[in-house]
Amino acid sequence: MKRYLIVFSIATLICLIAPLTIKAETSLSDIYISVTDAKSALQDKDNHAFDKHFKEIKDNWQKTNKKEHKLVQKINDDIEKVKKSKSSKEKEQSLNALTSDLIDYEKVLNPVDKQKKRNQLQNEMQPLIKNISKAISDKDFEKAKSINNQLNATWTKNEKIVREEDIGRYGQIETALMFTRIELTKDKVDATSAQMQVDQLKKELDEYHAGNKSGAKSANQDATILNKHLDQAISNIKDDDLAKAKQDLQQFIIVWPNVESEISTKNGALYTKIEQKIPQYVGQLDQDNKDEIQTNLETINQEVKSTISKTSYTFWDATLILLREGIEALLIIMALLTVTSKSKQTKASNWIVIGSIVGIMISIALAFIFKSVFDNLGSTRELTEGIVGIASVVLMIIVGIWLHSKSSLASWQNFINKNMDKAMSTGSIITFGLVAFLSVFREGAETIIFYLGIVGKISTWSLILGIIVALIILAIIATFFNQITKWIPIHRLFLIMSLFIFILAFKILGVSIHTLQILNIVPQHTINKLPFIDLIGFYPTYETLIPQLVLVMIVVIYYMLSRRK
Repeated sequence: MKRYLIVFSIATLICLIAPLTIKAETSLSDIYISVTDAKSALQDKDNHAFDKHFKEIKDNWQKTNKKEHKLVQKINDDIEKVKKSKSSKEKEQSLNALTSDLIDYEKVLNPVDKQKKRNQLQNEMQPLIKNISKAISDKDFEKAKSINNQLNATWTKNEKIVREEDIGRYGQIETALMFTRIELTKDKVDATSAQMQVDQLKKELDEYHAGNKSGAKSANQDATILNKHLDQAISNIKDDDLAKAKQDLQQFIIVWPNVESEISTKNGALYTKIEQKIPQYVGQLDQDNKDEIQTNLETINQEVKSTISKTSYTFWDATLILLREGIEALLIIMALLTVTSKSKQTKASNWIVIGSIVGIMISIALAFIFKSVFDNLGSTRELTEGIVGIASVVLMIIVGIWLHSKSSLASWQNFINKNMDKAMSTGSIITFGLVAFLSVFREGAETIIFYLGIVGKISTWSLILGIIVALIILAIIATFFNQITKWIPIHRLFLIMSLFIFILAFKILGVSIHTLQILNIVPQHTINKLPFIDLIGFYPTYETLIPQLVLVMIVVIYYMLSRRK
């Protein structure tokens, strides 16, 4: 027993000490994230957010355990250059230079034996290439397909080092692999063509193993190029020009390595589908299966559009929210001022104005507090935005239907009248201010609920501009209130503004579910015949469309019942 206890103790000690002896990689990922956020802030023209993220870059760089190297000073110079840059373009260029130097410095901190990695890739890939060549020579194409699957699995395991070291060679190897897959998935495999692609793959791998740079650079493209080639392929299939459709899909394969990271980081399932299916479609497309392949390409095309779409809200969205709630608050305040004006209580009127201003200021402050919270959520930000967006829509429905129903407004009016009567009878001018504050803050609280649905996907500048525009419109309405209500009755004004709020709720619901789809939390089953309409948050998937239709039905039923009453 004692002997087993000693062995157990030694094993436990090793387990505790071993992790301490393993050299951990030094990661600069926090700095990369801040650099990306800073670039996004520049694009959104959000100076406040840019300053915050730039401070994060400096702070995280200061905390990094630095190794003596010339790149340290270069990175310091890059950061200083960002600070001194005047225009957004100069700042973005400086941030790009900083990113490049950070990547080089991370390699210094975490050195990789490149030749060892090259040897490993060569040793694992070359036997498979030899075997697949023999299978093709023997015309055993089923065996060749099986070996090709092993080739792709081996490549996936080792591809990172090639991508980091020579992006041009990486793209050429990826293309050769896909074209090999195309030849082997044809109904009638041409052994000569298949062997040509295998030979090209072997050549690219040999060149990489020898350390020869490709000389080719990744084209400056974004993932929208994929939609262009897919649209052309689908159009040519419809026109029954299958040869051109195959050429379009081959062009898709050629550009794919340049943009695949944009898809893989956002939608791993789609990345895998493209890697597996597009070469298969090129090899198998014919008169018998063209309709099925066309449908599948339309689905992939929609999924690509969905994955790369940039969901955001404009200042008009922020304006509509404050305008809707502001009009109601404005009516209440004007009613209060009318009472105090008729009773000639000037001080009471002043306190109503003060209470109103305080209510507005606190509401605005809360909006920016929530904005700040969302900006600092880090990696959980997208997930939180999606969940909060859906929750805010539910609250919108409750507020729009229950809180603004006849009984609710009557109850609120009774509360106002009760406090006004108390203020008038006691002469307490502070009570006037309190009633005004509560009236405004009630609408302000509803505004915050609505802002919760968009705050994570709107820039600070757009939020501020939306609030300013809404306040200007409210000031105009207040100034020309009598004239405006002659043109548009008050109940019609509320109906119009409520419809705008429900349209915004429709958008928030779509954007929020779409965000969860991008995170692979909610599945997406595309509807190929429907368009993308980012302006109203319409994304053609069953998962977004069904909840939006339910929302529309609730609103329609509510308005029908309200009209009957």
